[in-house]
Amino acid sequence: MPRFRPQAGFIVASTLFAAVFVALVLSAFHAPSPHGLPVGIVAPATVSTPVEQALNRAVPGGFDVRAYGGEAAARTAIAHDELDGALIAGPGRLRLLVAQAAGAAPAQALTSAMSAVAARSGLPLAVTDVVPPLAGDTMALSPFFVTLGVLIPSLAAGSASALVFRRSRPAWGVAAPVAVAVVLGAVAAGIADGLAGLGSYPAIAGIIALFSLAVAAPTAALGRTWPPLMAAALLAFLVLGIPVSGGPSGLAAFTPGFLRVLHPALPFGAAASAVRSAVYFDGYGTTGPLWTLAAWAVAGVTALTLVTAWRWRTAGAAVANAASAPPETDDTHTRLPALTASVRQGAGGMPGVAGSDLPSGPAVPEADGRKPAAPAGVVAGFDNSGPARRALGEAARLAAARHAVLHVVYADHAVIDSDLSGFGYAEMEAARDQKAAEAAKAAADIVAQAGIPYTFERRPGAPADAILDAATALAGAPEDGALGGDGPVIVVGRSGHAARHPLGSVPTHLLHRSPYPVLAIP
Repeated sequence: MPRFRPQAGFIVASTLFAAVFVALVLSAFHAPSPHGLPVGIVAPATVSTPVEQALNRAVPGGFDVRAYGGEAAARTAIAHDELDGALIAGPGRLRLLVAQAAGAAPAQALTSAMSAVAARSGLPLAVTDVVPPLAGDTMALSPFFVTLGVLIPSLAAGSASALVFRRSRPAWGVAAPVAVAVVLGAVAAGIADGLAGLGSYPAIAGIIALFSLAVAAPTAALGRTWPPLMAAALLAFLVLGIPVSGGPSGLAAFTPGFLRVLHPALPFGAAASAVRSAVYFDGYGTTGPLWTLAAWAVAGVTALTLVTAWRWRTAGAAVANAASAPPETDDTHTRLPALTASVRQGAGGMPGVAGSDLPSGPAVPEADGRKPAAPAGVVAGFDNSGPARRALGEAARLAAARHAVLHVVYADHAVIDSDLSGFGYAEMEAARDQKAAEAAKAAADIVAQAGIPYTFERRPGAPADAILDAATALAGAPEDGALGGDGPVIVVGRSGHAARHPLGSVPTHLLHRSPYPVLAIP
């Protein structure tokens, strides 16, 4: 039935998420086998050729054997994260150099394969770990898990910023994931150093911050475009990202081909590799992963900036069009006569003002041949609360005394306007529309008792910002040759939410920032 459609969609989406995730993880790790694992060999051709052939027979395509002229060169290649290990053939014995810090899986695979080769040749095999794990990171798992610890908070930060700052100014929507990324990088690097002794604090903090931004910014951009699109970010960064990364044991080269090809392209594996390289390999091997993270971060921030600016302009135009539409009439309210030309010109600077629906005020006599200036009017913030209703009544009386037009401003400030999945957006949008309509009806009832011209405008943003922007637009700039007039007067309710606060937050902010008179009504 239609009323159960959201619940059914939720169940189906959750089931598909679990099915895809489980299938990908099992595909990656149920039967890991090396593919092109780079291994060096220091031996004469009479030894290296049979070794390479034996490895290819045991694991076809599993190892990329590279010849080196000496042990020092092979050690340097391992220390620079170019090799996972190297076989050194000496008189009467074989030595295998591995790097446990690069991951347990490559070291174990090389040890197993080379042990089989040594057994067939009848020579003993000695294994040497040339890049061992740190004392506080005994299995070299911390680089993976410090990255994993930031992945989900970054997804949450991107999703939440797209929803929490949906009605805020564009700068807030873009700055939020950037600020969160910087803080997450600093905190994660500090915890990693304190618990695991990883050191390299500036490098880890920078890598993690860039990784967090590479995840949060694209997620926020998708959420600002259409909230359900955030599922694509979850798919790319979590469902695909974890299996593609190779997990904590360095299995990226052991996964199926369709996952291996994605390893250098997704942020999670790139970040884990970059942290591992910064901690254990003196930064060698970080260039490629950092370019991947930077590309995701720049693309995400750019897309978020563009979609946020577009959404802001679209919302502003929609609010202006809705406010400028002729008001509906009923049996108790009639359309007000038209304003004179001078009043229309004075009010026309404020978006959403329907000048043709306002009655004319008293004419201002001309002086020295100059045109009269339109009255600036009274701006009243209104949210249909008790203090706001009292303030609007006083504002109406003040406008009548000043022979000015009353401009009622309703701030449509939604802190959160959807759930994280986006399915609740339509319902919350409808609830806000209904609340705004109720406020418009209440304002009409209050102002009708004063019998004065007024406008009602629904503006996006925080109440203090919306009221001040409306007053600034109303003040405008006088026409050439027009007489100067008084600026607008802002009227708001004074009452705060706590008894210890004589003024609420809105009048307090206005008193600090407004260049116009502010009247707070108790």
